[in-house]
Amino acid sequence: MRNNFSIAQCLFNEADYSAGQIQELLRQAEKDESVLARMLPEDEMDTRPVRTAVKRAAGSEFAAEVDAYSDYMELFTDSLRDLAHTEAVVGNAAVFVDEVTPSYAVSQHISGDFNLTIGLIASEQVYLKLAERYSQEEMPDMDELAIDSVEEFLNVVNGLFCIELANQKLEADLDTPHSAMNIHPCGSRQLRLRIYTAMGPFQAILSADEFLETTNHADGPLAGLML
Repeated sequence: MRNNFSIAQCLFNEADYSAGQIQELLRQAEKDESVLARMLPEDEMDTRPVRTAVKRAAGSEFAAEVDAYSDYMELFTDSLRDLAHTEAVVGNAAVFVDEVTPSYAVSQHISGDFNLTIGLIASEQVYLKLAERYSQEEMPDMDELAIDSVEEFLNVVNGLFCIELANQKLEADLDTPHSAMNIHPCGSRQLRLRIYTAMGPFQAILSADEFLETTNHADGPLAGLML
């Protein structure tokens, strides 16, 4: 069973902490798990704060998609905790700015009873840290192994999501993940969310179709490539 409750997410939703403060709190909590527990207020708290954050970010524009997007982000944050060993807080406002270059993106399309493309965009530093945490291997430089690790992470998360859809009698098939550098996401019905972690922030992207579009490529081993 998923554990969607997050003290840090509740604190952020209630505007008790800024983005910078919540990331520092997450870093402290990685060293001492009791840090967040000590901040648990006496008042009743939201039991599904990730869903609350996604719905606030989606607003009225994504009425048809918000339930699916919320379901996915609850699974995504739980998977970050279980598979990449990092707590995460979802921003409660949509994102419209691109990541600082060099940045790396991965996407994967789910087809079947409905179409959904899911992925993430991160600065090189955060991307490498995510790859390291998932693979549990040191990755000092960006290379194919780092790309493969984050693609595998996303593939596992999306596989779990497809299982949930199947449990709801919904058909869902996974396409092969795609990666690219320095992209400006351009998908239909696209919602971009800021994800705050102790590793640093990155973006999660949810769209009806493929959102990868290359822009200005930085120099590097993957420069100019759509993988």
